[in-house]
Amino acid sequence: MLFSFESIIKKSLYPPMHHAISAEKIGQHIVAIWYSASYETSPDTVIYMSLYGKDGWSLPKAIVELSGFGLGNPVLWKTPNKEEVWLLFVILPKNDWKSALITRKVSNNGGKTWSEMEILSKERGLMTKGRPLKLLTGRYLIPIYDEKRWSPMVLISENGEKWDLYGDTTATGVIQPNVVELDDGTLLMLSRSKMGRVYISRSFNQGLSWISSSKTSIPNPNSGIDLVKVKNKNFFVLAYNHSEFLRNRIDIAISHDGISWSGPLNVMSGNGEYSYPCILIDEDELHIFFTQNRTNFIDAHAKLKEIIKAMKIQ
Repeated sequence: MLFSFESIIKKSLYPPMHHAISAEKIGQHIVAIWYSASYETSPDTVIYMSLYGKDGWSLPKAIVELSGFGLGNPVLWKTPNKEEVWLLFVILPKNDWKSALITRKVSNNGGKTWSEMEILSKERGLMTKGRPLKLLTGRYLIPIYDEKRWSPMVLISENGEKWDLYGDTTATGVIQPNVVELDDGTLLMLSRSKMGRVYISRSFNQGLSWISSSKTSIPNPNSGIDLVKVKNKNFFVLAYNHSEFLRNRIDIAISHDGISWSGPLNVMSGNGEYSYPCILIDEDELHIFFTQNRTNFIDAHAKLKEIIKAMKIQ
């Protein structure tokens, strides 16, 4: 078997439904964060964190809990060339996605303690999902989307403090963008959609404007995806559900240019729901995290060189 599988949640945890997950390598540990709630937008939402060490995944620790307020879509990101770790998520003042406010907490000690919350944009209905990136120009970019219009956008900052909204790709029915930067500075955006396909857009001016989003050949059952650029390698990895209608499988594909993609390599499939994948590359190991039936999270991992061999990638 190519992949090894580990469950992250070892004991029953309240709230019982476990949704989108994000992971990052911080120091010597792989750190995973997610939100648990009785249902999406529920006022009992808790954001949890777990660390992977020599004894496996630690017991989850609550790091954000606001009584009476829904939370959602946490994203963990270690900033380049700094010790800062960002935790992005949304607060739901009216306990619905259209009231969402993008919020950030910062840790300077590997997630042991976190700063007070700060609102990055006062506009309601903007949502996080994709990981931030620091561009070659030094600017910071956060892929976001407008829940009211179902359209992808980006927040851009010169220094990571003051944020401006850019990037209407003129498409609706498209959300949860993921952005990577190519070697020439072009930005590539892939997004989830209602139209049965992953959608693509590109920016040639560091995210200030984007070409109109258009559909790719990659199937998508209106479910989250993840996209990463492999350091020191000339390719990208996409994690997704290779289906137009069902979330009953998690797959990966590889591309050298972000346009033409390999066929799918199946990670897990079955009768349940496998969704909201997150990719983490830890040295020579590729991890794909995803929720299983919203009752647990799976960490599927394999050696990157074995994945490349199995997919016959040059």
